[in-house]
Amino acid sequence: MYRVNAPAVYVEDLVAKNPAYMAKVERVVAALETPVTPVVYSEADLPGLVAGGLLSGRGTMGLKATVPDPVLLFNTFKFDFERQARLDRLAAAGVEKPSRLDGVLGHCAFNWANYNKEGDPHRDDKVCRPCWRVHQQSGCLHKCSYCGLGGLLIAGVNTDEYCHWFGKLIEKHPWQLTYLLDDDADPPGLEPELGCLGELIEYFGTLKNRYLIIHTKTWNTEWMRNLKHNGNTILVWSISGPTQSRLIEPDTGTTDERIEAARIAQEAGYQIRYKFKPIIPVKGWREDAAYTAKRIFERTNPDVISICCFMWTNFTDLRGKLPLDLLEPEYLAAAEAAQEEMKETITRPFPQAVRAEIYRHHLREIRRWNQTVPVSMSTETFSIWKELGPEFGYKAGEYPCGCGPFTVPGAPKVECNPFVTAERLDNGEIPCCLPPFPKS
Repeated sequence: MYRVNAPAVYVEDLVAKNPAYMAKVERVVAALETPVTPVVYSEADLPGLVAGGLLSGRGTMGLKATVPDPVLLFNTFKFDFERQARLDRLAAAGVEKPSRLDGVLGHCAFNWANYNKEGDPHRDDKVCRPCWRVHQQSGCLHKCSYCGLGGLLIAGVNTDEYCHWFGKLIEKHPWQLTYLLDDDADPPGLEPELGCLGELIEYFGTLKNRYLIIHTKTWNTEWMRNLKHNGNTILVWSISGPTQSRLIEPDTGTTDERIEAARIAQEAGYQIRYKFKPIIPVKGWREDAAYTAKRIFERTNPDVISICCFMWTNFTDLRGKLPLDLLEPEYLAAAEAAQEEMKETITRPFPQAVRAEIYRHHLREIRRWNQTVPVSMSTETFSIWKELGPEFGYKAGEYPCGCGPFTVPGAPKVECNPFVTAERLDNGEIPCCLPPFPKS
């Protein structure tokens, strides 16, 4: 487990009443750097906890004078279709924007992501496959300056119920072969003490042709060696160069620590992958990219690599997310000049010409060491795929995505149309953190 100095620990009463669930919490609490007495709470206590600052640690980490370790909150996922009733009760108790508490309430186990489907406001602006995405946690220990997920780390501990409903989700959606776990958390941080991620990995080890994808920046994989994963778990590292990993992502694994963690996982029989994501064009980024690519292939053998520039940020918000003095001045100036051009696209702040230069450089450095590994762009626009797709060897609809719903180990080219094949088929029978909506 990471070294954690949690300022407080909250335990839902439903957890406290279950000895097996509470044992997980007690193992984590026993491993904390400083002893903390857990506070047991009920749903009725949540308005007071919110008023007392439960969510105050959230917000962009780079804007905070200091970034302490997060408060830990252990709860149960709810599969009773009572989400709206709970939100209504909180609203009646005076909680503003009660949906902010979806994670605290336990309503974020599964999420239908309708990417590039009807209702997706960015469907013409990004290439991302529609799919079910799944979560065990919300929040993170890593304190990356551009992230807003610090301050509070929520972990659902009823993995037995979770896997029961996960099985129903899989049964209803035979087209989805891989499931991305936690794009808003990094679950290895509290393991193996918490024990939930290991349970999920071993659950997937019992399945046929279905795979769990864990997206992480962790150094912490040694504990995974003896799990019965049966090759059904894929680990994808968000990888960054030495400057970025040390100075902008302070509590993650460093470049070499992440690669070593991937080597350990690979040695233990897991399929491993990398995403250069988010690529922040710091001074010396070219040399950092070259170093990182070299180290990846010296130590490991990934089956796919994705690359993605830093995005989702207005230029005016950049100062709060990144230390601007570390950035390549030429690219910072290009982002400032492109504000009008980029105002309607989620790939802002860096214009396409800058991103294309960054992608070409990374592709060259990867190809210096490996001529065959599939390389693709992640969460990018159809426009840049049209420009660079031939150089990568794929079209926007066929590339092997590092975390998409069809890219099984071995990373074959996607043969189906991912935007048509992927369809929500449960008719609202699977509890979801959003209300059911018609098939898209």
